[in-house]
Amino acid sequence: MSHFDPPFPALEEVRQLNRLFLGFLRSRPAIAAEDFGLSRSATEPLASATLEQIDRAASFPRALFRLHLPQESPGAVMDPLGAARDPGRRVLQLTLLQSAWHLCRSGGYAARLLLRLNDAEIKQLRNAEMQDIVLLSLAADIVRVAFDDFDGIWRELLMESRPEQRRRLLLFGLQPDPSLLPAAAMA
Repeated sequence: MSHFDPPFPALEEVRQLNRLFLGFLRSRPAIAAEDFGLSRSATEPLASATLEQIDRAASFPRALFRLHLPQESPGAVMDPLGAARDPGRRVLQLTLLQSAWHLCRSGGYAARLLLRLNDAEIKQLRNAEMQDIVLLSLAADIVRVAFDDFDGIWRELLMESRPEQRRRLLLFGLQPDPSLLPAAAMA
């Protein structure tokens, strides 16, 4: 049973995406650090994490990945050679992008809250065609770890099992991203 109950159905989708993302990174620890921005200090606990630890971390109430959408046209950012070298990464990126596309098209609230997308990114995905999503999935560096500037969260997500610490992580996960708040709310 999860430690975080979903306030709306999109959260379960993000949990599944988190599980997919963590499983991918766990199976490729060197790539996790080099290509996705996971710190070296968090790579080791992830590589040795049990499935229970992965599930517990995946239940975090926000995406554990960040999408970095290029402003160029999808065809201009393709890296087909990179996709050919690691088809698993392409499938991961396509899955994450397709889900983000769906969340943006069904309403920006879930995409803003759970994926931490800004208004421009939501608009970009909302207006994209499916073929654009497929082309974007071929881009290099489109998916990075979330909280790459706060690697302590990664160790806690993976290793902490005490209920009071899990509740603290829940509160951390529910904090709004200041960069996404309207300027008036910051004053």
